[in-house]
Amino acid sequence: MGTEKEGQWDQSVADAYSRLECLILEPTTEADLFSRLIRVYLEEEEVRIRQKLKRKSSQRISRVMHERVGEFLSGQLSGLSFQVIDGLLFIKREEQLVGALKCIPDLGSYDTPSWNATLARFAKQYQKRFKLAPEKLLFVICSLAKSLDAAHAKALTGIDVWCGAALTTPAYRDALQTYVSKCVEVMDALPQPVHQVYFLSADIHPNALACQLLRGEKASLPDRWLRPSVGDLIQLLQTKL
Repeated sequence: MGTEKEGQWDQSVADAYSRLECLILEPTTEADLFSRLIRVYLEEEEVRIRQKLKRKSSQRISRVMHERVGEFLSGQLSGLSFQVIDGLLFIKREEQLVGALKCIPDLGSYDTPSWNATLARFAKQYQKRFKLAPEKLLFVICSLAKSLDAAHAKALTGIDVWCGAALTTPAYRDALQTYVSKCVEVMDALPQPVHQVYFLSADIHPNALACQLLRGEKASLPDRWLRPSVGDLIQLLQTKL
């Protein structure tokens, strides 16, 4: 029976990877990166099952995620080198540090009003540990799942919804982008937040999508990407750093 279950699991994993490849209908920059992040979670679930662990390792996910982001950026950019150190991706040009990128899968329990404090904590932590000036820090947030705040949205933009999750529905597509942009504008934790904070999905989390693929459920990549997104990040790295 054990062998039979293992065979079923192996087939589920193979099917998940195959279905992931089929999800990319339009090979955009954002879709490319997001699919790589989904793969990180698929691989981690394989490790969890085979090693009989109770849960995924957030530490390993963070390390591998930063490695994959570095590989992704290397394929998009020439003249830059990337190195992962303690959960941070260091970016160098001709051995000179031009930036350091923190990839955050989601903001977890941090609702939107807390974003500034969250990034301020990271900035202080990396300034102390690596002597990194705040203007050298870049952030990529993969998903806003569960972190949107309806009251804060109304205070900043006048958008009136009954819960934060409603902001991710198609009816509020433009309103959500306006809200996210205004949230970034008021982030005084960073010197130039509009050039330092980047996003991917509003609601779909790469881990949740990986689980859907493994269970054989209907799954699809986000049909929109928040701005500023990784395309803007690549342009920044090409022209300004």
